[in-house]
Amino acid sequence: MAKAKLGVSKKDTAFGRDLIAAAREALAHKQGKIALPTRIIDPMTPARVKAIRKKVAKSPKEFERRFGVPARTLEGWEQNKKVDIAGRVLLMVIEKDPEAVERALSAV
Repeated sequence: MAKAKLGVSKKDTAFGRDLIAAAREALAHKQGKIALPTRIIDPMTPARVKAIRKKVAKSPKEFERRFGVPARTLEGWEQNKKVDIAGRVLLMVIEKDPEAVERALSAV
């Protein structure tokens, strides 16, 4: 495969230049030439979901009444069904400050 030359021409746009710069940055990172900021996200395992639920509610039904997450959805997460990003964020907030979620829900 021939290597494409990434350069600038008179027809380049700001978006195109930014895209080329991003591609160069990604390549430099992959080659170990630069370090990019990273964020480690703890996994939302079934055991963690269950621990969060048990911390704030005796049962999935009580969790549903308190936070609006359907009991079946919570049970699925506790049985290894993948937690979507919105559910993950909600669980993380409930884990840190369950009353904040209740305050937000009661303000609606």
